Amino acid sequence: MVKRVLVFLLVLLVVSLPLAAGAQPEDNILRYPISPDPEHLNPFTGTTIAISTITRNIYEGLTGIDNETAQPTPLLAESWEISDDQLTYTFNLRKGVLFHEMDGVEYDNGDREFKADDWIWSAQIFASSDENVSSHPETMDNVVGVDEFRDGTADSISGLKAVDDYTLEITLKQPDRLFFLQGPASVSVVPREAYEQLGEEFNNKPVGTGPFRFVEWLRDDHITLEANPDYWAEGQPKIAGVRFINVPDANTALGMYREDQLDFLFGFPTGQRAATVEEFKDEYHELPGLNVRYFGFKMDQGFFAENPKVRQAFAHAFNRELVWNELMEGARFPATLGYLPPSMPASTPANIYNYDLEKAAQLLEEAGFPNGEGIPPIDLYVFSSAADELSLPVFQEDLRKLGVTLNIVVEDASTYWDHIGEDDVLMFLSGWSAGVNDPSDVLNFLFMDGRDDTAYDNPEVNELLQQAMTETDPAKLEELYQQAHDLITADSPWVVSAYSKVAWLQKPWIEGFNPGGGGTYTAPLKDVSIAQ
Repeated sequence: MVKRVLVFLLVLLVVSLPLAAGAQPEDNILRYPISPDPEHLNPFTGTTIAISTITRNIYEGLTGIDNETAQPTPLLAESWEISDDQLTYTFNLRKGVLFHEMDGVEYDNGDREFKADDWIWSAQIFASSDENVSSHPETMDNVVGVDEFRDGTADSISGLKAVDDYTLEITLKQPDRLFFLQGPASVSVVPREAYEQLGEEFNNKPVGTGPFRFVEWLRDDHITLEANPDYWAEGQPKIAGVRFINVPDANTALGMYREDQLDFLFGFPTGQRAATVEEFKDEYHELPGLNVRYFGFKMDQGFFAENPKVRQAFAHAFNRELVWNELMEGARFPATLGYLPPSMPASTPANIYNYDLEKAAQLLEEAGFPNGEGIPPIDLYVFSSAADELSLPVFQEDLRKLGVTLNIVVEDASTYWDHIGEDDVLMFLSGWSAGVNDPSDVLNFLFMDGRDDTAYDNPEVNELLQQAMTETDPAKLEELYQQAHDLITADSPWVVSAYSKVAWLQKPWIEGFNPGGGGTYTAPLKDVSIAQ
């Protein structure tokens, strides 16, 4: 035991040492830039890419999703069977999977092995309707008994059954084609002991079963993970650890990349994209993305909720092509279609808001605000890392031409994502990255039952999306999504801005970094290696 402690302390010392400038990493530690810091590292309440970038390497679900095929892949479950009526899923769990060791956590009887009861406990936390406990109750909405569990008439969810330690049975209310994409199979497994014993510190000390385990977090500087020595997949991870380095801005990141202090560059300084790509053309990688960037309106109360034609006018008053094709040097594709990435089915709605200031002025007049008269100054809230994005002054100037004053309010990311859900924020910049090329991965999260910060809640749209969750015929499925997309864009809860390109620089010694269209953060870091 003493020997194991000494070895662990030596590993901590190695990952804590700074790397020399201008050098390939010699200690097999991946140097991965992030900005901003994640708000916390709690998988139950995590909703941002900043959080997921870290936690997806620490936690695992029953299955994963292949970035290329969108098909489920085995993780904590090594196999599964589905009943003929598509209602019962039986998972055969891996044996010998261990939860991470963590200071301050003592496991019952010293047993760190993951078992079926651990998954059920985690799933019931995810199912909670208390937003302080879970931000993802929808993952369990279709499980038998979840309603009784939520209203307190049952102590557990009856549709979840541990047949034995290594066999798990999940029973659904109705067939669900999204079971693996957004349903129970995606639930991250957390040890009850860590959640209960760490208390509030659990937000800063994540404990899972994944390929990397948490070591340290120095706020606004770095987060260090090390390879999980007990990981169930032989030969993974292929590196000793990951240092997520908080880099304050794109210019600093580019300088650090030039000096070989970072292994990746994920953002390009404004006005320097083309030159940077040319400078590192042999290290540049690009693929179409699944992220949608938008300006959101608060739809449940306030000025925009009461004035749909003003929302439509704003959507016509944004020159996307100028911003993204010219000023931002092709950093993204201008969103000249709808709210879905163009590669998705039903991505072209009936309502398309092309750049047209005359149309925008007409809509404002129809709304009772000719030449913008009577429209109060609008505060557009923006997270700090996007403060220099050129979409902001372009949008601001276009609205000025219509007689509308747009104030840009920049907030630090540590408070921004919580604040934009509050009633005082009526317009904000945001984005969404789908994990797979399926409309549900956008529409279900952003436009169903008022879940997103826009609080958009259209009963007709909700019904269409519910129908789509059980439809298996591809043609009928696309028609449902087309109808929903048409209704949403007619309501205009967004000014859609751009569709993403997944573009990055990668040092030549890095191998196995394979992100999907959802973004660079989706690349499984357990597959990455550093050529020595």
